Amino acid sequence: MPVFQYVVLNGKEPREVLEIEQGVSDPPLKEHPITREPIRKVISSPTLSLRHSDANEKRTLSEANLKKNGFSLYQKDRADGSYHKKTGNGPESLHP
Repeated sequence: MPVFQYVVLNGKEPREVLEIEQGVSDPPLKEHPITREPIRKVISSPTLSLRHSDANEKRTLSEANLKKNGFSLYQKDRADGSYHKKTGNGPESLHP
């Protein structure tokens, strides 16, 4: 479930910001779940936590992993512009 940010509308500085997990189709909350003060949903950029590393990328795109997951890998021949299969199913070569 996504996490949405809400700001408390009580006039105090600095403003209190809440992060509340709720469904995308749920209506926005109108009051603080504990203090019952008025709140407003804030539009903010998403927070993504991605596990990215060069080692992970190499493993994911390895010939063995591509073949295991049903993909084919072709390498371009610079001489004639055709592509030759390195792994997977499909034709042995592709010609433009």
